[in-house]
This record gives sequence, C-alpha cells and structure tokens, in this order.
Amino acid sequence: MYADGSTARSPVARPALTEDQVAEGGTSVTITGLADRTAQPVTATVWVRQTDAVEITGIAEERVPTRPGRAPTLPATVVATYNDGSRDSRTRVTWDPVDPDQYAGPGTFEVGGTVPDTSHGATATITVTPPRDPGGTSPARR
Repeated sequence: MYADGSTARSPVARPALTEDQVAEGGTSVTITGLADRTAQPVTATVWVRQTDAVEITGIAEERVPTRPGRAPTLPATVVATYNDGSRDSRTRVTWDPVDPDQYAGPGTFEVGGTVPDTSHGATATITVTPPRDPGGTSPARR
C-alpha cells in the first residue's frame, strides 16, 4: 500500500515449505519472504488441514483506503475461516457495485460482497481520505 492509498500486487520470494512443516493436520506454519517490487518483508501463514471436508464459518472484513474521486480497488479474494480453524486467503468474492457518489469526498462506507458456496457475505469498509497537504497551505495550518 502506498502513501496515497493506492495498492499494487507484487510477486514474493519466499523459502519453500518442507514436508515436516506440513506433515501434521490442524497446524499452521508462518513464513516470511520479500516482496519483489519493494523488497519489503511479507509474512504469510500456511494452514495445514486435517481433511478437505470443511465449510466456511466466517469471512474477514476488508479495509480499503482510497482518495476522493478514485474508485476503491476491491480485492478479488477474501480470507475465509473454516470450521477446522484453518483460513484461506484465496476465497473468491464478487463485490456489489459502488456508486461514485460514495467516494466523491472524504468519509467511510461499506460495500457488500458475495462468496460462492456459502451464505456468509463479505464486507469491505472503504475509507476515503484527502491527500496530505505537504505545502502547509491547508486552512488549519495558515
């Protein structure tokens, strides 16, 4: 995420998982890699399932920043939590349309989304913030 609220995806270089790390179901492994475009550390948790017979019990809320007049970039996937405690960040979502009036000026609003094969819906909280005034000419600083 950049200072202006925009985001970009980046490939991540990370170490390979070993068989020992994923041998036991019901566990998780945290790995750290480097984002290719920024060389910033990125941490991921890999959940090892005990069985594939799982169902979604919840969807994590998304928080998306944007600037006035700039349509929010909603993610193509969300984090789903399953009945075995595992999580999956690759869960597809279809977002409801966003009216441009909602992001025309500063404020916060929510957008709903549909996740296939579950009755659990997704929610994204969009925060519209004006750019910072680097020159000190805002009314509060005059």
